[in-house]
Amino acid sequence: MIKALLFAMPDSISRFDDASYIPNLGVLSVAGNVDPGVCDVKVVDLLLVKRELKTYVLDLLKTHSPDLVGLSCMSFQYYSAVALAKLVKTYDKNILVVMGGYHPTLMYDAMATSPESQFIDFIVRGEGEVTFNELATAINTGSGYDDIPGLSYKAGGVFHHNPPRSLLSLETIQLPKRDARLIKKGFHSFGIPVDAVETSRGCTYGCKFCSIRRMYGRSFRKYEISRVISDIRDAHEHGARAINFTDDNITLDLERMERLFEEITASKLNSIHYSVQASVKGMAHSARLVQKMADAGVKIVFLGIESVSRENLRFLQKKSSVPSDVLKAVKYLRDNGIICIGGFIVGNPDDDEKSLWDVFNTAWDLKIDLPIFFILTPHMKTEIREELMAEDMVTNVHDVSSYHGFSANLRTKHLSPEEIDRIVLEMYDAYYCDPGYLKFNQVRKTYPLYFWKTVGRKLPLFMLDRIKEKLRISNDS
Repeated sequence: MIKALLFAMPDSISRFDDASYIPNLGVLSVAGNVDPGVCDVKVVDLLLVKRELKTYVLDLLKTHSPDLVGLSCMSFQYYSAVALAKLVKTYDKNILVVMGGYHPTLMYDAMATSPESQFIDFIVRGEGEVTFNELATAINTGSGYDDIPGLSYKAGGVFHHNPPRSLLSLETIQLPKRDARLIKKGFHSFGIPVDAVETSRGCTYGCKFCSIRRMYGRSFRKYEISRVISDIRDAHEHGARAINFTDDNITLDLERMERLFEEITASKLNSIHYSVQASVKGMAHSARLVQKMADAGVKIVFLGIESVSRENLRFLQKKSSVPSDVLKAVKYLRDNGIICIGGFIVGNPDDDEKSLWDVFNTAWDLKIDLPIFFILTPHMKTEIREELMAEDMVTNVHDVSSYHGFSANLRTKHLSPEEIDRIVLEMYDAYYCDPGYLKFNQVRKTYPLYFWKTVGRKLPLFMLDRIKEKLRISNDS
């Protein structure tokens, strides 16, 4: 039996850090679907490592002596994954390195011919549960890799790409292996221990800015509700008091969604705090659904508003977000005391400074508890990227480390990347530092201790930054 260490990357999106650290579910699911006797798997979520990372990883390699190291990454985490792969190979060139996740799935062909390919032995494309298990089995038995769908492997210094693997039947996916975690504490949602659960995979929408279709195709698959309940119980038994549903679009089947929250309540699991990512259309569907969500313990909804400009919605092909539904969706959430995290996309091709501040004013008028002003990002293999590249609007083509939505990697017809970054930072400062924010913000009601602790820690830093900025402007003039 071989030994494996699976790593989730340490890179986080700083604007989310104060609110939550959500564990990586993908590597846990991979660990939970390895056949007994094939591979002893340990999972390390580097997000929580506080000590010097290189020393920490080297200590793990010495302690666990893995035969195989797995690295899961999104695009903005890719360079961290490469650095870890190099570290592993420098420590022991005989340790096999496999990469998986969104970025390797999208960019496996470019990775295979890149200089960093010297540190990579395998690439898992698409869903990893079965492919990783078959890879571990092949390493264990020496049976070869050419019959493993979804795997790219190196032979003679050259990568070979096997045919893609068909989408998995979710009935065959075992529960995540939470016992495999080497770091067991530190994940939180507003100060409450949190874990991740998925109830479905995929999305059938055609939003041009999204790369999910490259991972799963335009599909939607659902776990049995009984399986979801078992997963929630398992997470709770492992210490979770909050659950983040990681579904790409849980609101595609609203009847099932309603049944799920009814079952959570019936199973007396509604003392747990739940957070959900939802569409505007889904939350505007009925007040009854949102009421049942609240009854089941839903405390937070990330609402994909994206824009209230019809022109921008058409450009993004965001057909599920209709301006007339936004008011209704936010009202239903506020009526039930559910915190609304509103996701907006700024930096669209026609946006000028007024357009960005119009988004700010919309969020304020809606009384969004936590607005997130995502900057349109030219993610790899998306329609948006191709379109913006053709218009010569992408200003950062290659450095994917800033492809996380909080840095401008493009220009608009009216604004440079630097101007977009400056305005968005001013929008955040203006929103969260306005005393009127305390009047309608629901976070302080639901999580008062954590809210005031965070305000006490962050507000002086915000004010100091604003003083420094004013002094800088004064000196420049």
